Amino acid sequence: MSFPLICLILAILLCVSVSPAAPTREEPADLLATLQPSHPRLLASRSSWEQIKLRRRHDAMLDSFLRRSELEARALLEVPPIAYKKDGRRLLHVSRVVLRRTLLLALHFHLTGDTALSKRAREEMLSAAAFSDWNPSHFLDTAEMTAALALGYDWLYDQLDGSARQTIAAAMVEKGLRPGSIHDGWKRSENNWNQVCLAGLSLGALAVAENEPVLAAQTLQKAKDFNAYGLKPYAPDGVYPEGGMYWNYGTSFQVLLLSALETALGTDWDLSQSPGFLPSAAARAQTIAPSGLFFNFADGGERVGMEPTLLWFAQKLKQPELAQFDRTQLQKYAASTPEVKPQSEDGRLLPLAALWWPDANSDAKPLQSPLAWLGRGANPLAIFRTAWNDPNAMFLGLKGGRAAISHGHMDAGSFVFESDGVRWARDLGRQDYLSLESKGIDLWNSAQNGGRWSVFRLNNFSHNTLTINNQLHQVNGHAEITHFSDGSDAGAIVDLSPVFAGQASRVSRGFAFRGGSHVLIRDEIEGLKAGDEVRWAMLTSAEIAVSPDGLTATLTQSGKTVRVTLHSSVAAKFEIITADPPRDYDAPNPNSRFLIVNLTSPGSGHLAWSVMLLRASNTSADEPLAQTALKKWPFARST
Repeated sequence: MSFPLICLILAILLCVSVSPAAPTREEPADLLATLQPSHPRLLASRSSWEQIKLRRRHDAMLDSFLRRSELEARALLEVPPIAYKKDGRRLLHVSRVVLRRTLLLALHFHLTGDTALSKRAREEMLSAAAFSDWNPSHFLDTAEMTAALALGYDWLYDQLDGSARQTIAAAMVEKGLRPGSIHDGWKRSENNWNQVCLAGLSLGALAVAENEPVLAAQTLQKAKDFNAYGLKPYAPDGVYPEGGMYWNYGTSFQVLLLSALETALGTDWDLSQSPGFLPSAAARAQTIAPSGLFFNFADGGERVGMEPTLLWFAQKLKQPELAQFDRTQLQKYAASTPEVKPQSEDGRLLPLAALWWPDANSDAKPLQSPLAWLGRGANPLAIFRTAWNDPNAMFLGLKGGRAAISHGHMDAGSFVFESDGVRWARDLGRQDYLSLESKGIDLWNSAQNGGRWSVFRLNNFSHNTLTINNQLHQVNGHAEITHFSDGSDAGAIVDLSPVFAGQASRVSRGFAFRGGSHVLIRDEIEGLKAGDEVRWAMLTSAEIAVSPDGLTATLTQSGKTVRVTLHSSVAAKFEIITADPPRDYDAPNPNSRFLIVNLTSPGSGHLAWSVMLLRASNTSADEPLAQTALKKWPFARST
């Protein structure tokens, strides 16, 4: 044997000896070594149903919730399985309907023993298993469908005959897990796609691990290796950059992943300890205003809705007060009359509330979060309020950040304002995606000249912020909250200079919050050219009356009043313009209008002005209040 050949053989042997052995069907990866051998193992155990039954006997609210939920489950008995039908490029609605139906039917089978419910769940799962695919080109659809069948398969394992088990398990493998090893461009995404896709696939892997140990282990390894990307945006303070609505989405599936790992494997690999993740529940609470509406920045909506995930956080952190708002929502749900909406996807995870329901005897103390709060991160926020338990409290939410992030808007410097139970300054929120995609809008192109910024609701022209020379904000300009203070000098300063790079050299926006009295918004711009035009804007649903001199505007809504005053270094006045969008593909904005100020730069290139929002009880004191606030500018405490 020649010397080169001997060297080659030795090199091969050396590589084999030091390389980790690939998992095999006989020797699955260590990730499955602690797998709970019996079903159910996802989120629940065999004892979970009996525990819920026992607890409902002593908890009237839980009992009311379950009675109301059971009505929704029984309404599905006469409804046929949902058919395969895409909306544009998405099958997502269908996946979500299957998830809602499966959870409702499986939960209430275990609580009632009525086999009609388990048979109906079986029928829904077999129908979905027979679909030609679960639309892997838009992998959220696949992930949610995999989660739906995984939970149904796991929770009803003993009620499914061998043929049904085999069919459903095979569908999860062939239409979920295997496509997930190919269509995985989301695995490094720092947004909800990472969380939803990894959670759905991991639930599927844990459900069928006995059948496919190698594929299951590979799928779980991907979650372990890449979930950090989806968790990264929570750091450092729990602000979810995509807004409250997407916190609900991404975080719900993150909790599904963590809870399933705990119940099936006995560990969540410390993923729950990722910086900012657990604090994000309290951060979300900060973004809910006294009216019960979100501070709906980015692609978020105003409506909060019910979020059972908060019950998991409250349980995990031993802080029942975190779920205070959601318990109120659940009480309203329990007392409501069910509407027959068989095609609805709303509240698809709501049955999980029964698993994480707080102890009836748990401390119901009010939320003890601060009245002034700074949340750092990709979309930094500052929140100020006068009280947590008063629907008439004053509330100010403001933000920095940049547009070119997941679901971002050109809303740096924007704010919402409430007092006396009225939202005076508001945000339009997102537009339905399909309505834009169907018109050929390149909605997900966030480049400076990308199609996303042609949409009125997404660009700076629709937000409560500044615009220079009718130009778009710089999509990669990140606005930091550079000063924050609480107490008697509560307020914040946002450095908007990067957002206006090439348009001005310095742009600073400050907010002074004087609880029970007023909010002062102070803007300063340097480095403009003579004649440059600057627009200040505030969107409202209130009726507006502007004084003859244009320096005062009176806003009236729901029988309440706020007075708005203007103090400027150059001649300027308030005007009212419509919120009607400029293009036919833009969604209409009924009952909305803008209070604006147009300012023209002098030769110095420097502009400074202040706008004050005064509660009705303080409308006679606007000038002294303005002078007092201005003397305290800027705030002393730096971040």
